[in-house]
Amino acid sequence: MQIEAMAQIGGILALNSVPDPENYWTYFLAIEGFKFRKMVVPGDTLLIRNELLAPIKRGIVKMKGRGYVGKTLVCEGIMTASIVRKNP
Repeated sequence: MQIEAMAQIGGILALNSVPDPENYWTYFLAIEGFKFRKMVVPGDTLLIRNELLAPIKRGIVKMKGRGYVGKTLVCEGIMTASIVRKNP
C-alpha cells in the first residue's frame, strides 16, 4: 500500500509539471531499489515526499519517493512512470 500511495502521489507530481494536466494519463511502469526500513502500523500517519530525479523526457518520469512516520524514514525507492496524452 505504501508503494501504491507513493505512485499515486508521483503521478500528481508528474502531471503538475505539464501545462494541461487534464489532457494526460499517468501509468506506473517500474519500481527500483525499494526498501522498507521500519514497520508502519495502524494509527501511524505516513508522510510521503516525492521528487523528480530528472526532467521529463519523451513522457518518461523518474522520481524518488520517501515515506516518513514523524521524522523516521520508514520506506524509500525510485519509481518510473509514463505520461500519455488522452485521445480526444
